[in-house]
Amino acid sequence: MDAIIERINDYVRTIMQGWDTVDTVTVLRFGSDRFDPSFFISYDVYYHGVFPGVDERRAAFADTTMFEATADGQKDRFLFEDVPVRMEYKGITEIDVQVTQARFPEKGEFLGTTYGLYRVTTADPVLQRSTWLTVIRRTLADLPEAFWTRRVDILRAHMEHSLSDLTSAVYSDEPLFYQLSLARFLETSCNLLLAVNRRFEPGGRLLREAISTLPTVPEEFESRLEYLMGSDAATKRNRTREVAELIAKSLVRVS
Repeated sequence: MDAIIERINDYVRTIMQGWDTVDTVTVLRFGSDRFDPSFFISYDVYYHGVFPGVDERRAAFADTTMFEATADGQKDRFLFEDVPVRMEYKGITEIDVQVTQARFPEKGEFLGTTYGLYRVTTADPVLQRSTWLTVIRRTLADLPEAFWTRRVDILRAHMEHSLSDLTSAVYSDEPLFYQLSLARFLETSCNLLLAVNRRFEPGGRLLREAISTLPTVPEEFESRLEYLMGSDAATKRNRTREVAELIAKSLVRVS
């Protein structure tokens, strides 16, 4: 596994070194087994100025197969030796703005999600042409307490709103609204717990694993979360609402 990732890293690094606007490239691996259908490797390419267009990138990645770009031109996907690879291109200015918003939460602007900050602080560097990544990581490791306090307040409000929707869906017997409300409750309650522990959000695929490693977790949170994710939860909607309410109350106590 490590050998194929190193080959892909070398391949991507070689291409990125040919583009002057690229400052930093990082990589995240999703899944542990390359034969898992959900396995893929994800690169974040941080750049200054104007980035090469889709046609130039398609030519650069000519050694791969199944190349495709998103409509906005900010993401590419392809196969490298049958391994799924995703490339995401991000302007450094965009990340700098997010970091500034996190550093000065009292100015009114606030991040809707911290997933981008999770990626920039967690991914492994593949290419660094400056100290930008080092400085950003140092800054994000020392955010003011006001950032986390405000984030906890906002996520707690979102969690309580989704719990209200879940309760309404149960009593009005609306199956689709029930599923949507439950999904929102699961996401917001887990993100709230991450914020309580001063952690950025890893994204849905890694969320369950991240929750299991947190130092501060309410009693019985894990078992209640497992219940809500159970296949029989939809057939016991009222009990699901009760368990969700218990989770919400426990999170309010720790936040």
